Amino acid sequence: MTDDLKTQRDRYIAFSLAAADLLIEADSDFRIIRTIGATQALLSGLGESVVGRDVSDIFIPIDRAFARHLFNRAKTIGRIEPCGLNLQQAEGPPLLVNMGACYLGTGEGSTFISLTVLSDGVVAQTTADGQAGLLDLDAYLGFATRKIGVRGETAPKDMKLVRVAGLSQAMRQLPKDQTDLLMGEISSVLRAQAVGGSAAARLSDEAFSYIPSAKGQGASPEVISRDIRAAAVAAGLPENSLSPSVLNLELSTGNLDQDSIAKALQYVLSDFCRPERSPISSLAQGLKSAMAETVQHFDSIRALIDGDKYTLFYQPVVCLADRTTHHYEALLRFADGRAPFDTIRLSEQLGLVQDFDLAVARKAIETLGRHEGATIAINLSGLSIQGDQFREHLRQLLGGAGGVSQRLMFELTESNAIEDIEAAATFLRWLQRTGYRVCLDDFGAGAATYTYLRHFDVDFVKIDGPFLKEARDNPRQRALVRSVSHLCRDLHTEVVAEMIEDDAMAALCQEMGIGYGQGYLFGKPKPQIDTPKPLVVGKRKGFSESWG
Repeated sequence: MTDDLKTQRDRYIAFSLAAADLLIEADSDFRIIRTIGATQALLSGLGESVVGRDVSDIFIPIDRAFARHLFNRAKTIGRIEPCGLNLQQAEGPPLLVNMGACYLGTGEGSTFISLTVLSDGVVAQTTADGQAGLLDLDAYLGFATRKIGVRGETAPKDMKLVRVAGLSQAMRQLPKDQTDLLMGEISSVLRAQAVGGSAAARLSDEAFSYIPSAKGQGASPEVISRDIRAAAVAAGLPENSLSPSVLNLELSTGNLDQDSIAKALQYVLSDFCRPERSPISSLAQGLKSAMAETVQHFDSIRALIDGDKYTLFYQPVVCLADRTTHHYEALLRFADGRAPFDTIRLSEQLGLVQDFDLAVARKAIETLGRHEGATIAINLSGLSIQGDQFREHLRQLLGGAGGVSQRLMFELTESNAIEDIEAAATFLRWLQRTGYRVCLDDFGAGAATYTYLRHFDVDFVKIDGPFLKEARDNPRQRALVRSVSHLCRDLHTEVVAEMIEDDAMAALCQEMGIGYGQGYLFGKPKPQIDTPKPLVVGKRKGFSESWG
């Protein structure tokens, strides 16, 4: 009989170690009683040396509160689904492990924990907003869309939307160590309920969301609210200073395709971030609202273009050596005061940016007709130049303009990635052969600009303002900007610096080899042009008047 029990024990241990790298038994206070498996490799110590340690302390600090919530949850419901946590290492980066936990409720009241190292084991914390393991809105949208699109029993049935009224005010009042504690506890409450411990997000200052397990073992809204209020008290806030509320979003997708799911989900989550709006209860309702709002936005932007309800403001770009105006950048302003950047991004999503780019080009050409000595640069969306119809319309517009080729420039923006690089490069070469100069806008804001510089033979590169500002205090950044300047010089490409606001920055730009500047130091955008003296514009190497 003894041999049978020993054999059975060994068999269970073998099964467990086949599924995990380390097994841990913890007492009722969650202190380690014993370990089996790769103790030294994963916990940097022999089995005897880790006995008595709080088991949550084996994880990185940001995951410890989360681990405690999982252990308590296992003690309440008996077993948790495996969740991803980051295991602290004495040397090197943390290891991402899958942690399972089981509580039998017999004997000494032990909790049995399994740890399995995932993939290569090296993990970077997936926190786009730096808040205790919570995803940001964009990352959560991508994750949730993929998860919702799965069919079958594992598909989530609902999504929880959590609003914590009073949180933003509390975060302003508390010192940093207490805000870190508060956010860590709130994150732990939500992640402990989420699929895999990772399907939880902070959507805005007071809005959160998570996808619960499809097995229906989630805590009630009352329990979630109670735990968040308890976290506030633990962080030093008065009782009832936070008012949590939990809403349910029905995820029945019916016949919705992946694109429709993504559109509906984006609308619902973005809408939930606005507390003045009535909450949406299902994806179907969210899609209907999203479609109605899309039509409204489309009509609104179409009316702006057709009704000429926008103006161009002009900001000077100067030669840093003598502060003379080289050209003006045309910037959109709307009669109703709406934000230009958001409107252009929305017009890209709605397929209207090509119409906007053509309309701005017409208005800039009209302005050049009234100011013979001026040169104007207009933005050109990467999305626009990918369209055959747009390219043909722009050719026709420029062909009828007459005499502006040396005074009209195009700034290629990166707000929408260019997929057909060769077609875009061919069109840009045509612009340059016809006499128009091309500028690569916002260099340093994204990885695509480096690809564009490799493929597009541009006349100017404009360095992104925030990218440039870091150079003021960061020697590494200064070296990087200086190397870009030297590269552009070798390519016979001029460099423009954005957002120059004082003489010190202007001097630094010159020291780094930048020839041109734009910013409030030289002039704010305004609706009229102070016509400069006529410029003699040198032709680029290889310039040709023919279409070739």
